[in-house]
Amino acid sequence: MHANSNVTRLLGDVKNGNEKAYSLVYELVYDDLKKIAKSRLFEFKRGDTLDTTSLVHESYLKLLNAGGTDWKDRAHFYAVASRAMRFVLVDYIRSKHAQKRGDGISFSTLNDELPGAEQRIEEFISLNDALERLLEWNERLGKLVEYRFIAGMTYEEISEVTGLSEPTLKRDWARARSWLYSAMKDRENSA
Repeated sequence: MHANSNVTRLLGDVKNGNEKAYSLVYELVYDDLKKIAKSRLFEFKRGDTLDTTSLVHESYLKLLNAGGTDWKDRAHFYAVASRAMRFVLVDYIRSKHAQKRGDGISFSTLNDELPGAEQRIEEFISLNDALERLLEWNERLGKLVEYRFIAGMTYEEISEVTGLSEPTLKRDWARARSWLYSAMKDRENSA
């Protein structure tokens, strides 16, 4: 049986309360989750945030603790997992940044060897805040950004999850990118 259909079948087992299925799903999706995490962490230097393995583990724990998630299939699982990664990453970055400020030490002072670390973190937080506003304004566009940008899903995979055609998704992607760009520019100009 193909791995994708195994994941989908096991997710059904999870939904039906099979505790062992969680572990089996984890084994099947672990490498893919690491790829998603690696792509999310690509823009950060080592030490800016969690490492790939920690991000995967923390995100999976967040998924387990959420409980009651009605995963439709493998693609939907990855979409939810990538959202969990975003939340874990944002929480970690905000916590680390707050600790640095709370100690009275400049964040950039701690990262003199990593020019731009503070800017990368601020841009990520700004993007996250803009994405949260987009989700409130237009949930469909916000979820598309999560699927495409956060999870790195293809239009075909997103189409499986949403039921929308690929041409519609491409038009929505252009709208979402434009909206996020404007929202981030507005925030930058008001700061």
